[in-house]
Amino acid sequence: MLLAVTVSMAAASCVGDEKPIFDKNASIRMQEALKSAQEVLTGATYGWRMDDFMDEDNVSAQSGGYAIAVKFDKDKVTAWGEMCEDPAKSYTSFYKMSTDDGPVLSFDDNNYVLHYYSTPSGTSLNGYGQTGHYKALGGDFEFLILEAKPECVRLKGKRGGEIINLYPLDKEPAEFVANVKATINGMLITRFENPSQNISADLDRDNRHLYINYFVPASGDVAATETDAINLPFVFTENGIRLSRSVASMVDSIATDVPASFKEMLSQMDVQDIAWSSSERTLSLAGVSIAGIVPDGWLAYDEYIGEYTLLYNESNTLNVKLEAKEHLKSYTLSGMNPNYTLVVQYDLGSGSLLLMGQTIGSSGEYTYWFSPWALKAGGSLWYSTNYGMKSELDQASYDADAAHFKINWVPGPSAAGKPCDSFILYQRHSSGSGNSGIVDTSWHFPETNFRLAYLSSFTKK
Repeated sequence: MLLAVTVSMAAASCVGDEKPIFDKNASIRMQEALKSAQEVLTGATYGWRMDDFMDEDNVSAQSGGYAIAVKFDKDKVTAWGEMCEDPAKSYTSFYKMSTDDGPVLSFDDNNYVLHYYSTPSGTSLNGYGQTGHYKALGGDFEFLILEAKPECVRLKGKRGGEIINLYPLDKEPAEFVANVKATINGMLITRFENPSQNISADLDRDNRHLYINYFVPASGDVAATETDAINLPFVFTENGIRLSRSVASMVDSIATDVPASFKEMLSQMDVQDIAWSSSERTLSLAGVSIAGIVPDGWLAYDEYIGEYTLLYNESNTLNVKLEAKEHLKSYTLSGMNPNYTLVVQYDLGSGSLLLMGQTIGSSGEYTYWFSPWALKAGGSLWYSTNYGMKSELDQASYDADAAHFKINWVPGPSAAGKPCDSFILYQRHSSGSGNSGIVDTSWHFPETNFRLAYLSSFTKK
């Protein structure tokens, strides 16, 4: 019956003496909407801050959100982004405004910043230094304009459907990006707790997600417990982070075993912005302060850079050097042999190092491996990048001389019952047979051929 009424009304609206619902045809209205949106976009004195959230359903590499600044004129857009090493670096290109079920803003002219997350890559590097991401990194470059007001422009990615908000800047774009990068480089704590409010949070910097948990601290002989509550993507801001949605909007999705009182507290947090205090090392979430937890033995990334004396096999030593590779993620380790350098990983959460199995070269049909080795537990070795050793700070040495501390090496990720305590240089044939210690002596360690038995410590010079 309702359908019949609707059709009848539609038919009646075609009668000549009926007044039209709109006094202008659709084409004129759309052109006026585009003109109005463009006036808003070009009207911001300093441009706009763009919270560029990724389409996480179609991305395998990065997620969360990234900070971009854009400034429009009549036909061009200039963009600054946190992916640029120099925050003052900008890229200018044409943009287009058109219609497709509504007004559309397209960045269809190549722009390093605006296309960085939306350009696919195959087996070879694309123009952004990326490879193997056939669906790009989850970004978009074509957007439906949902709303355009001087205080906020709301866009929706045509490919991924993500809601992207633009907010007017109150400073020059380069200064904004520099401030964001300062937050990224200074906000190094990844674990936060407030026992009195039964709340904890884990910050996944790599994937740009914040996990808010129901937390019950340890008491007596009872261990602490934690239940996942809310997981939201975020983008770094000048003062902390901004979530893709408010905390309160996610309360209905919280697991049923979380107490109602905790859900009620979160339901009052109708906020997306979370402030970071570098001096207090806290996150502030709608008035609730969550203190950053610094693990015992935590060292900053830069503290590890330098020269060391490596001790192994009880009395053998090597002079080695750790140098920065990828900031907050990895180093190169040289000095074991001139034929190769190793990659040492930095674990930000624990402030420690990971030395894992890795390939170091090849010869003919052999691949050369720096293989993790469970020497004490029977001598098993692996061609694996998943096993290795981790560092532990010798706190006494650090307290005595913070510039010349010692780190001890202990088993890291290992096979069950076979903790890695050593490494061995092994050559692996492409056929899978005929494997052995590397025969070519030019790849060996100075005193112990292809064996790095019982890696013990690094002492900083």
